[in-house]
Order: sequence, then structure tokens, then C-alpha cells
Amino acid sequence: MKIRARRWLAPLLVSCAVCFAAGSAHAMAKVAPAGKLRLHIDTELAGWTQTRNFYEPGVAKDPSNPRFNVIGFGAGRPITGDGIAASGILFNSLIGVGVGYGIHRNLILGARLGFNYASSKSKVDPDPNDPNPPTNDARTGVFIGTFEPYLEILPIPEGTVLPYILVRSGFSGGTVTNHAGDAFQRTAVISPTVGVGGGAHAFLTPFFSLDFGITFDYRWFHDRARIKDPTAPFQVQPVWTRANQGFTLAAIVGISTWF
Repeated sequence: MKIRARRWLAPLLVSCAVCFAAGSAHAMAKVAPAGKLRLHIDTELAGWTQTRNFYEPGVAKDPSNPRFNVIGFGAGRPITGDGIAASGILFNSLIGVGVGYGIHRNLILGARLGFNYASSKSKVDPDPNDPNPPTNDARTGVFIGTFEPYLEILPIPEGTVLPYILVRSGFSGGTVTNHAGDAFQRTAVISPTVGVGGGAHAFLTPFFSLDFGITFDYRWFHDRARIKDPTAPFQVQPVWTRANQGFTLAAIVGISTWF
């Protein structure tokens, strides 16, 4: 009896495994985002960003045409354009998270967002021969955030791999605040964004996918400053001023869960 049990055990396990795999494959083949909630996180795998001057109307262009380029590789990096603002003053990491919903078998409507805050404080050892020693209260705070609604168009609405075309628009922005005693300077930056892209959701299960894509975004940066100095009148920049414009081309990788 023991020999017979062992003889039938292996074919039985193989049959169960085959049936389970066939059932899983059939279920995955029916994956479609319509009516499903999507939660996702993404990061840049490789990217190139170029920023250049953005001139006010009627202002002569700089003949030297200065440009600032950032090229990077490696998973876990922030999306380059999210961390750069006018004059390169904002470089904080920012990895995007998002939520979407399948409003139609061929459409996913959602939004990508994220934020970051960093604070630093300087320290200078006093010089005993200096009649005016430093106060050691200089500090800097940096906040950045992004919000980008998006629409994904799915040419193939059902399957284990769903290619998509991405259209998005939104804005990134932030502030840099420098304190020194009773004086401070705060520079605010906002950058409207428009972008397009394409890629695919590769489903490992009906509820989990790996996401791959290529995106191209255009941003134009505006800044505004506030300055408080006890020795001078309070200053507020009256209007938002054009600063830089930026172009970002990036290869994106992410993960999504579907409910």
C-alpha cells in the first residue's frame, strides 16, 4: 500500500499544479483595469533634463544661450524634473506615488503626487579675536511638491500586458527659506508641467503589475521672493517672474496594485 501511495502521489501533485497554473493563466488573461482602483509608485531608471533661460516678453536673449544638463542612471532615483527648480535651487529627492481608477475599459484617470521637506542649520566656531562673533542661528528650510493629474489610454484593454499612452498636466513647486537672526529670505517657485509618454503594465497576478514607461515633460519655472531685514523695509516681489524652462526625458519603472 505504501508503494502504491507513493506511485500515485507524484502524478496527483503534477496534475494539481498544472490545473492551478492553467487557472492562474486564465485569470491573468482576463485582467482588465475597468472599474479597478490602482495604487502605484514610480522612480526614474535613467533620465536627462535640460534647463535654459525663460525670457520675459521683449527681453533680449543671452547670446551665449546658457544651458544646464542633468543626466543620471540607477533605480531609486527621484524623477529629475521634480527636484529641479529655477536656477537649480531645489534638488531634494522626490519619488512619486499615485492613485488611478479605470473609468472605462480603455481609460485610466488618476493623479501622481509627492512632497519632501529638508532643514539644515549652520554652525561656526566663534573666533575669540572677533569682536562680533557669529550667532549660529542661520538655518535653511526647503519644501517641494508635485501634483500631476493623468490619463492613460489603453489600446488593448485586457490581457497580461497592457500597453498605454500617457497624457498628463499639473505643476511642481516649492520654497527655500533662509533665516539669519531676525532676517529671512523666502523664494517660492512654481512650475506648470505638461507631459506625454508611453509604456506597459505587466501583470504578475491579477492584482499586481510591474510598470515600464518613457516620459517627456516640459516645465516652465516662475519665482517670487520675500525679504525681511531689520535694517531695511520689508520687500515682496510684486509678481511671479519667469525664470527657467526645462525638458525632461526619462525611463520610468514602477509597481502597481489593483483592487
